[in-house]
Amino acid sequence: MADRKTNFKTIWQRAKIRPILLLFAFQGIAFALLLFLPMGLMMNSLGDSLPFVENVEKIQSDGEKENAVLTNIKGINNITINGNNPQILTYEFGFNGQKTESKFSVFEPDKTDILKTGDIIPIKHLNGQSILTEFEQYTFNMDFMYYVAGIVLLIGLILCYILYSRVNKEISLYKTGRIMEGKIVSISHNKGFTFSKFGSSMDVHYEYGNNVAKSRTNNFALTNNKSIGDSIKILVSQDGNSSCLYPELIAKTNGWKENYVA
Repeated sequence: MADRKTNFKTIWQRAKIRPILLLFAFQGIAFALLLFLPMGLMMNSLGDSLPFVENVEKIQSDGEKENAVLTNIKGINNITINGNNPQILTYEFGFNGQKTESKFSVFEPDKTDILKTGDIIPIKHLNGQSILTEFEQYTFNMDFMYYVAGIVLLIGLILCYILYSRVNKEISLYKTGRIMEGKIVSISHNKGFTFSKFGSSMDVHYEYGNNVAKSRTNNFALTNNKSIGDSIKILVSQDGNSSCLYPELIAKTNGWKENYVA
């Protein structure tokens, strides 16, 4: 016999009765994405304007020494550190009988403040790349922010998995659980969020056979005119190890047959 029908609305109803888990899972993923997006755009924007030389160490150790002429000094105005801007130094040097122009980004205000165009500066070059030997290359480092965003994203994904596992367990019971009778042990109400009442639900403890279990629902009509010790309809897994309340409203909405036993 085919499984009972469920839909996305059913999944959403089961998720929203766990408002804290749902909220933190959503916020974790949303916050991480909101960090990654602007950081990615910023790095893309800086990447177009900020020169970067790879293998600086190799050039420093194996490169050929040369003197270059400083032709331009340009500040990177969208980055400010302690009131100072990194600088892009443009210079020319002779290589194979031709003039070659290169750029190098630095952040050493004490040194760059005394530089002027036309100055002779020592460089090293190797395989078409060059560096200024008296300056450290400046790179815009956002590793810390990526670590923070990555950790928050990981927490969000873990919470999503926990939420998914709990909801999926109930959806599986909805589809294939055996209809049985349980006896109410206790009923407690969860208020949800104070202002919106989103996530309002109740936890019903019940016993069946030798088991005592708890199931959460936002269908308060299930316990109308019921008290401790009264019977209540439940769904029990095929192995008898898990169970939940029988969702009367969902059953009617999806056209379940009440006498169905998987």
